[in-house]
Amino acid sequence: MASPTTDVTDGGTLPVGTPPVTPWRDRLTPWVFRAPLVFMVMFFAIPMALTVVFSVFERTMFWMEPGFTLFSYENFFFSARLINFLDSMKYSLIAVAICFVLGFPIAVFIRKSVPQVAQHRVILLFILPFMVSEIIRVFALRPVLQRNGLVNSTLMDLGLIDEPITALLYSHTGVVIGEVLSFLPFIVFAGFLAMEAVPKYIFEVCDDLGVGPWRRFKDVILPLAAPGIFAGSVFIFVNGLGVALLPNILGGAGAVNAGLIATQAITALDFPLAMAVSAIMMATLMTLLWIGHKLFDLTKILSPLS
Repeated sequence: MASPTTDVTDGGTLPVGTPPVTPWRDRLTPWVFRAPLVFMVMFFAIPMALTVVFSVFERTMFWMEPGFTLFSYENFFFSARLINFLDSMKYSLIAVAICFVLGFPIAVFIRKSVPQVAQHRVILLFILPFMVSEIIRVFALRPVLQRNGLVNSTLMDLGLIDEPITALLYSHTGVVIGEVLSFLPFIVFAGFLAMEAVPKYIFEVCDDLGVGPWRRFKDVILPLAAPGIFAGSVFIFVNGLGVALLPNILGGAGAVNAGLIATQAITALDFPLAMAVSAIMMATLMTLLWIGHKLFDLTKILSPLS
């Protein structure tokens, strides 16, 4: 029997009135859940804020110094950089449209026709291209798209063209092709994630009612999967604007996107301009997310996980 002056605990006896000792696991648990928040603040929120702050710094010969000037933004908006940025937005939208036409039917097919136990395994196959370095995947397109490449040779052998198509490489067309082949899995992933919220019996009901494919797609599938389609489209659009590798390897002299503009600014040691371009890209992304929040409930794409 314990003494009236002691209190029996798991670790032994303590004098009466002494607060119990909290096990180290209990003390550590709250920090485990706070760690993601700390990580996001340190490596996401703070770098984004510093990007905006550095964009108004004054340029020096080799670096920048604290100050407040909008010269970098003027240098962007009142030069050919703005035209190049708008052109890259246009071609990124074209890539988004092509990815939707090619990728979303794949997501619908997997959800509708593949057995449920195998659906996630099939989706994982679309991760395989990311196992190869992006620079290798993009460089591999050059012998396919060049003047004497696989595409032109095949089309000429089939008699569909009389001379090689030179617009496939070192042009905006080549950049769009590179964006489609690089980012197509994003629309498949997001589309499939949204389609998981659609019960499979919906397809059976449509078949029983004799609903045609177009009406089923327009009135049933598209509204239910709209949040996932939008999320995948934003991924493709932003990557099309920001990945400088594609216009560098597949584009011509006029194929310039925001990522390449920032890269050129860094090469010229104009760091405030590079920060300003990055801040403009962040503002573009936030605007798209705001539009998506107003048009769709983007949280619906997470409903299968809840």
